Amino acid sequence: MKFLSLEGLPPSARVSDFEAFYADDRWRALGDLIPDGIIIVDATGFVRYMNAAAESINEVYRQMVVGHSLEDFVQQSRLDYSVLLEVFEHGYARVSKTVFDDRGRAYLISTRSHYAWNGDNVAFMIVLRDLEAQTRAANRASRASSEVPGLLFAPPLVETGTRLPAGAHAADETMLGDKVMMTLTERGLRAMAMNIRILILGESGVGKTELARLLHRKSGSAVRPFVHVNCGSIPDSLWESEMFGYERGAFTGASARGKKGLVEEANGGILFLDEVGEIPLHCQAKMLQMLEEGFVQRVGSTTPRRLQVQIIAATHRDLRVLAREGKFRADLYYRLAVITLTLPPLRERREVIPALLDRFLARVNQRRATPLLLEASCRRHLSAYAWPGNVRELQNVVEYLGVACDETASETDLPLEAVALDALSAAPEVETVALAEAAAADFPAGFSLREAVRQYETTLIEAAIRQTGSKRRAAELLGVDSATVVRKSKGAA
Repeated sequence: MKFLSLEGLPPSARVSDFEAFYADDRWRALGDLIPDGIIIVDATGFVRYMNAAAESINEVYRQMVVGHSLEDFVQQSRLDYSVLLEVFEHGYARVSKTVFDDRGRAYLISTRSHYAWNGDNVAFMIVLRDLEAQTRAANRASRASSEVPGLLFAPPLVETGTRLPAGAHAADETMLGDKVMMTLTERGLRAMAMNIRILILGESGVGKTELARLLHRKSGSAVRPFVHVNCGSIPDSLWESEMFGYERGAFTGASARGKKGLVEEANGGILFLDEVGEIPLHCQAKMLQMLEEGFVQRVGSTTPRRLQVQIIAATHRDLRVLAREGKFRADLYYRLAVITLTLPPLRERREVIPALLDRFLARVNQRRATPLLLEASCRRHLSAYAWPGNVRELQNVVEYLGVACDETASETDLPLEAVALDALSAAPEVETVALAEAAAADFPAGFSLREAVRQYETTLIEAAIRQTGSKRRAAELLGVDSATVVRKSKGAA
């Protein structure tokens, strides 16, 4: 990328002075109050600042971005920043473009330049504005009559006077939560109002993160920080320093300025502990202390810091079983599970599948030149499918159809893995019994039930591996441990 050199610039324009400015707690506090996302990149192409809103929009921890190159940030973000790279490549000063995240939500990205006394670019400021939130604010009156507690996802982006893509409906016609979702949302909002901790349970892909973000928005705290921490993605050796921060010189390789931890980043807002069952056992005591006393102590510090943080945790694992096995502290479990919200799998909420189909189809059509339509037979098959991967799998299948099909998707266009698993896992119980009775009348000589079960397991495991792309994710999909999948898939083609 073509960035200007800082050589010859006065000291007031050098990067070190910008770093001192961005590191100032007063500037950080002010920047985190701004609802739009703000990212500042210096003329050498390195990210120097990111506020809380930008962190939430991109779902990237600022500690993992600040001080790194713009390319690194683009690769980590869930937004499509191809336009941003073009801006920096050609040195454009002011650009306004609409970009989309991995869920199809639209954001307006604007760039501004800061110039030195000699006219050289010293820094670029990137501003991210949530267009959906802006639309909701502009249509508050109409939204009040259509907004229903219990939505699994935020309403689709619909601007006043805009024609909806084929297959889409207005926000008040789709994604209305069923009674279960409405009950969970209302209970969660009461807990949020009372500052009571929430534990969200459910299978992988069922929408635990979306529920946490929904509670954040609907509780009236959308302007407060929302720090999403995937507890399983942080290496054990770095867990304490990443979560609680550290003082300068706390250990070899530590930043000379020290670093604020993720818990401190959530001060005044919500700390979402995703996959909380993956917290290393040796770090759980310090997390328990933070929950009990409301203090956090950085690594290498002797002075605790008082925080005001709302905790929402989520996991697809049974923490009580982990506690009995000695893998999770029972006292930490009881501190987190004050209010437990259990999200049922999609196969138990089939009535919302048509609305979800329309929701995801509308997102896909926003990115297509020709709207995609689903044949009735395709919709029936998708509604009858068991969806072991839940909402995430449904979204993936719709996006697959958006790429694989021209104008209309039929049942024959569905991914082979979905059809194979559907035949095995989504068949009604009555049909399964009928098949068993038919087979019993024609057992071959030397039939072995053990061998038949082994072949059946192998078929399921192979289909799950093809669908998910890895044995670890296949184990999660099938509800078994990874060792079982590895052992029973050995020798499989």
